[in-house]
Amino acid sequence: MLVEEVMTAHTRTVSPEQSLSDVRKIFEEENFRHLPVMGNDGLVGIITLTDLMRVTYGAHIAEADFEVNDLILETTIVEECMSKKLRTVEPGTSLAEAARIMRKYKVGCVPVVNFGYLLGLVTTTDVLSAYISLKEE
Repeated sequence: MLVEEVMTAHTRTVSPEQSLSDVRKIFEEENFRHLPVMGNDGLVGIITLTDLMRVTYGAHIAEADFEVNDLILETTIVEECMSKKLRTVEPGTSLAEAARIMRKYKVGCVPVVNFGYLLGLVTTTDVLSAYISLKEE
C-alpha cells in the first residue's frame, strides 16, 4: 500500500508568523491535530496540538485562569514552537516505510511532498485506518 492511497490531503496550512491563538481556533473548529507551516520557500515546519499544549502547560500547572492562556497564545507565533526538522515522503512511498519513519523519529505525521509541493500528510490515524481496512478484508 502506498502513502498516496491513505494520506490526508491537506489544504489547510498556517504561516510561521501566525499566532498560536489562530492555530488553536483551527484545531478546535476543524478537528486537526497537525498543521503544515508554509513559508515563502514552501513547507518550513509542522505545528501540532502537542506543541500548542506544551506552550500553555506551565500556566495549567499554576492553575492560571484562561486569560493567561489566551495571552500566551496571542503573543506566541507559530515559528517559535513548530517542528522544523521534518522528515518527508513522496506519494509513491510505501505506507510501511512512512510508519517506520514515524516510529523512528517519534512523530505523529509525515508530510507528503512531490517535487517540493505539499500534497498532504500521512498520520498515525491514516496508518491505523489502513491496517484496520486490510484486516477486515
